[in-house]
Amino acid sequence: MKTNIILIALFATLLAACNTDKVKTFIPGTYVNSAKGEYGQAEDTLIITPISGNAYLITQRTTYQAIRDGKLLRKHRKIQKLTGIYGPQEQVLNETTNGRIFIFQPEQHLLSINQASYHKIN
Repeated sequence: MKTNIILIALFATLLAACNTDKVKTFIPGTYVNSAKGEYGQAEDTLIITPISGNAYLITQRTTYQAIRDGKLLRKHRKIQKLTGIYGPQEQVLNETTNGRIFIFQPEQHLLSINQASYHKIN
């Protein structure tokens, strides 16, 4: 009888481990993106930390430099604090301020927002 209880508990633990949400486990961390065009260049960093349950704090740090006549102008920096709610069925993070949808690809260490791709660095 005691052996059966131990086996059932072991099986339940193994089953729970197999059902972990890989996307939710992947979400917390720092993501970076850089872009350059004819008129400017930007570097964007997203730091995503869990708040509670399926809620996350998203700290976005952006540095932008305009390019005029081939010369870089002074840097502009912006910091935004946003909130996101993880949807376990869709496996995406819904950012509540601007309505952006964060799509995670744990196997590639990527986060996609619209056409922008962010690489996870930690």
